[in-house]
Amino acid sequence: MAALAALGAPPVPEIFATMEEGPVPGEINAGEAWLESHGRSLGHFVGGTWLKPPGRVSLACPESSTGRTLATVPAGDSSDVAVAVAAAAAAAEAWAGLGGPQRGQHLTRLAAALAGERRGAVGALLALAGGRPLHRTLGADLDLALRLLRAPAAAAELGPPGLEGWTPLGVVALVLGGPCSLPALLWKLGPLLAMGNTALVLCPAAAAPPLLLLGELSREGAALPPGVLNVLAGPLELCQALRAHPEIASVTFLGVPQEELPALVWGSPCRGPRLGGPRGGRVVVVVLDSADLDSAAAAVVASAAAPPALFPAGGCVVLAQDAVAAALEQRLRARLGGLQLGDPTDPKTEVGPLPPGTCPPEGVVQEALQEGAQVFQVPLPPLPEQEHRFYPLTLISGVAPTSRCLREPAPGPLLVLLPVRSPTEAVALASALPQTAAAAVWAQDITMALDTADRLPQGLVWLNALDLLDPNGGCAGGAADTDPDEALREFGCPPWEQAPKVDELLSPLVAVDDPGDPELAHAVAAARGAAPGWGRLPGASRARVLRGAAAALAAAPGTPADGGGADGSLQGALLRWAARLERGGGAVQDVPGGRALLARRPLGVLGVAWGWPRPLALQLLLPALALGNALVVVAPPGGAGSAERLRKALVAAGLPGGVLTVLPGNSRGSGSGLARHHPDGLWLCGGDADCDWASAVSVPRVWGVPAGLVGAPRQDPPPGAERELELRCTRPHCLWLPGGAP
Repeated sequence: MAALAALGAPPVPEIFATMEEGPVPGEINAGEAWLESHGRSLGHFVGGTWLKPPGRVSLACPESSTGRTLATVPAGDSSDVAVAVAAAAAAAEAWAGLGGPQRGQHLTRLAAALAGERRGAVGALLALAGGRPLHRTLGADLDLALRLLRAPAAAAELGPPGLEGWTPLGVVALVLGGPCSLPALLWKLGPLLAMGNTALVLCPAAAAPPLLLLGELSREGAALPPGVLNVLAGPLELCQALRAHPEIASVTFLGVPQEELPALVWGSPCRGPRLGGPRGGRVVVVVLDSADLDSAAAAVVASAAAPPALFPAGGCVVLAQDAVAAALEQRLRARLGGLQLGDPTDPKTEVGPLPPGTCPPEGVVQEALQEGAQVFQVPLPPLPEQEHRFYPLTLISGVAPTSRCLREPAPGPLLVLLPVRSPTEAVALASALPQTAAAAVWAQDITMALDTADRLPQGLVWLNALDLLDPNGGCAGGAADTDPDEALREFGCPPWEQAPKVDELLSPLVAVDDPGDPELAHAVAAARGAAPGWGRLPGASRARVLRGAAAALAAAPGTPADGGGADGSLQGALLRWAARLERGGGAVQDVPGGRALLARRPLGVLGVAWGWPRPLALQLLLPALALGNALVVVAPPGGAGSAERLRKALVAAGLPGGVLTVLPGNSRGSGSGLARHHPDGLWLCGGDADCDWASAVSVPRVWGVPAGLVGAPRQDPPPGAERELELRCTRPHCLWLPGGAP
């Protein structure tokens, strides 16, 4: 070192401080170059070509940081929707007829096009339009997006197990509420196309440029046939024009606020179209007293600067044990102050602007100040006058558990720090936080870390890590989280289900009998109290209850007259599900950065509205009970007697009170009545129990049960039905364990 100093060489810290950034693959202005190649006047992408209707009003595509106009697109209207739907419908039969292996090859070519020469343009446009820093859109986001596209491509080539005989739905619409990350889009678009459907993407003008480039890439190198992927720009309300087109078999919303959905949806779960979409939210981080605080602070601040790509707009809540809360707060403040905020297309930028259409969280911050909280904000650097979309990095501490900043997710680089006394209190608070998409636990005490992670209700939990996502490890968080198998099934039609007829009315008028049924409210409340205990029991304990009920029914003078008849098939079903519980399940999956422990967990409270003119099929209820759910069943008085006898047999065998409640009632409107009590899942059996989507959209998982799944009396369910029932009454749970090469 002395010799280096004598030679006049600068010290190592100075070398690192003065290093220049290297070139970015694809160049940071590749997006601007693509826009210039189109004269900054884009169109819709329909049927494999550009559609520019004459005489149409133009909509501006704003840049996220400055608001300047990047390009213009024609304002889509109902005539454009008709053209796009016709193009998608015309391509649907040929695309479905290719077969899985050929569709998989097409999707592989699309992934290659995204990863090829246009990679820089894709990343730059996503940064310009959505505000995510370029180092994310060109790096981790794009890599994840490619994996999310290649995984369903491989499934299509190999033939996904358990989906034999499944057919495509037809034309599926993806409706975007604003700029969308590429992984969030491809998490839906990949399985949709792999299952043989064609896609119509409706997006606002602010989100249009990168999606239109994706449409253009789909035609390069014959990646996709014309009409398979169509992109239409227009206001969110344009999705209402889809109502006139019964060819639309499913509608998936991405980035649309939950409170706006009831005004946009139509149809019903039983009559179609299907309705879907992930419900994103914020990340909750639990930091225990044995944690490595430096690594925890680094990961939390990085997540605040650039949230996970699949749920990018919810903020982050940190629950830290009292012994380390003060030290963690100091580290968080120091790291927040070291982040670079600015132009998202600058490769050195770590924090970009708020996404277009997002309101700054100023009201949440000011209310926290009025409540006596401490608010730390990093001053904004000098910015050009027009760059008004930035919000300072903010840390709120010293808040009450009832504060608005905990009740409501706030967009932007906002952290909320709350001290807790114990891991148990942290789990209770994390369970009570609304709209959480994922969780992380930081602790070096591995026993305590695993115990805490196992008790968290979020479907995606990281251990001593954050923002590790992969399709093989489960990566869609929130109330409607799905795994790759469910992602494919969402866009397929099983052999026991018939698609709605084209001329069938899609918006049935459902009468509501009694909006304030006290008996139903009491049953749902009792189920909500009983569900956690029943669901947390080991599978062997629940199996003993099922075996005891089977023995009681076998010894009884008569067997309930259900869908299995009086030949003992109900007892056989009880014993079969008991055996499945005793066998157990779950898997360990190799994922980038470590291992993922995959399992299924019960939904919680499941409402079942029976509307078919036949006795209640008891075998429909057994999987939901066996797998740990609490059920509230509403059935006509004539069909509920056998269920009540089964309930008594289960209770005598040890079933806790409140886990199964059967209420006799009019099936007409029973689905709407159950939906108003916000169960964790809702099964609608038959047209009389059906309800409109506007009533059911607040329920995380809604299923219009196909009549063919239940089977006729004295008839076994079709092959694959039990697996479908298992997936419908459980949700995935993924625990990421770091380790190994990235």
